[in-house]
Amino acid sequence: MAGEVIRYGNHPASIREYLLGAVGVPVVVAGVPKQRPKSFVVLEPSGGSDSSVVHGWRSMIVDSWAESQGDAFDLALDVEAHLRALRNERIRGVLIYKARPLGGIVWMPDPDAKVPRFRQNFEFLTRGEAI
Repeated sequence: MAGEVIRYGNHPASIREYLLGAVGVPVVVAGVPKQRPKSFVVLEPSGGSDSSVVHGWRSMIVDSWAESQGDAFDLALDVEAHLRALRNERIRGVLIYKARPLGGIVWMPDPDAKVPRFRQNFEFLTRGEAI
């Protein structure tokens, strides 16, 4: 017999909404916009793990892009600061207890477009809901 069915919410959409109001640039999930803005953030879900029946860590790659290396790094610092401040928020129906970086900010320019980009990895402790 199956146990209780727990579904985790759409954490990428929740983090996107949170950052849109915080960093002042476009934030997209999983892909570079076709009409590339001067500065933007890309969120890419990258797995995770469960820590209890209803709590799970959800991982995400967070890329910060801008026209100059300095602007891209400043954007990455802003994103990092806002994500670290995320505590006990319900956004788009997803309860996010906290966010934590996995490592630091890494220089990773786009090899094709030659555009400055910095990458960081984050984990988000979320709560699933019974369905």
